This record gives sequence, structure tokens and C-alpha cells, in this order.
Amino acid sequence: DLRGKVESRLMSMWNNVKFGWTVKIKTSFSKESPVWLLGRCYHRKLSPTGSIESSTEMGTEATAHNAVEQIYGEGIEGFKSDFISRIWMTYRREFPTISGSAFTTDCGWGCMLRSGQMMLAQALVCHFLGRSWRWTPEKAIQNAREFQEDCLHRTIIKWFGDKSSVNSPLSIHQMVNLGESLGKKPGDWYGPASVAHCLKSV
Repeated sequence: DLRGKVESRLMSMWNNVKFGWTVKIKTSFSKESPVWLLGRCYHRKLSPTGSIESSTEMGTEATAHNAVEQIYGEGIEGFKSDFISRIWMTYRREFPTISGSAFTTDCGWGCMLRSGQMMLAQALVCHFLGRSWRWTPEKAIQNAREFQEDCLHRTIIKWFGDKSSVNSPLSIHQMVNLGESLGKKPGDWYGPASVAHCLKSV
């Protein structure tokens, strides 16, 4: 057991060296350009200068005028609020061991699994809470509806908890177990089709 933990730790350190290096490249974005996030357009300026078509939310029935007014009213602060409301999953270390292995990390091999988890989490949030729902941890809960939404958001996050548990049916542990039917074992790299198959099987 100690040997497995040491191997897992060394593998994690190696993956941090191998995949952790980044090159800082200076970006050159125009401050006048809108920022798009999952079908929503946000502008830095609060008065519309672009076309109505490019400023409306994609795939909605809202009138162009109301959509432009709403999106411009949110501005860049609206983008920030939208961005932090997305559930983010990334490599983790020192979670409970994945059964049938000594792995306590998914560094270097779990990227596609985490991407699949994030897409599913986003779909669940949109389905249960709506695309316009925002996570506001600094704001006190005001009523029963907000309390219910907060509980539902926490429940969705728990479903993805990094442990083998009936309360975490969408955990990386569960996905790796499902991956065994595809001939995958813990530590193997998963492609998009493999992840889609695992999510479909949950």
C-alpha cells in the first residue's frame, strides 16, 4: 500500500512537470470587442454600438430590443457573474483511492473525464436552475426559492464529488469503473467517445 502511494505521488509529480509548464503569451484583445460565454454576449461599454443581431442571446425567443437591453445592462460585471457561476472541475490530488488501483490523483490522464464532467454539470445547472441562474455566495439567501436553488446547486456539485459513493454517482471514481467495460483502467487516457459512453452509462 505504501509503495502504491509513493508511485502515485511520483506519477503526480512527473505529470506536474510534464503538463504543468505554460508559456505566457501577451494577448491583444480590443476592449471594444464583446465577450461571448455559452451563447451570451457581454460588452464592456454599457451603450450598444454593434448590430442588434450580434448582441442578442443565441437560441432565444426574446425580442432583440429586450435582449440587447438586458445584455448591455449586465456589462462586464455580468460576464464575471456568469463565469463564476459555471461549475469548474480540474485535476485533483489526494482523493480517496480509485478501486483496483493505487491512484489518488487524475493528473495527466483525467483531462477528458473532467471536461465531460464539466459539460454535464453545466447541462444539469441549465436544466434544473436555468441559463440565467447565478451563484452569489456573498449575497444572503432572501427567500424559500433562493434556498431551494442553493440546495439544488450544492446537490449537483455533490454528484461529482471525488469519492466512490452513492451520493456521488458522477464522480471520477464512478466514471473509471464504467470505463472498465471499454477496456480502460485507472490512469488510461480517455477520448471524447469513451467519456460520452461513460456518461451515457451512468
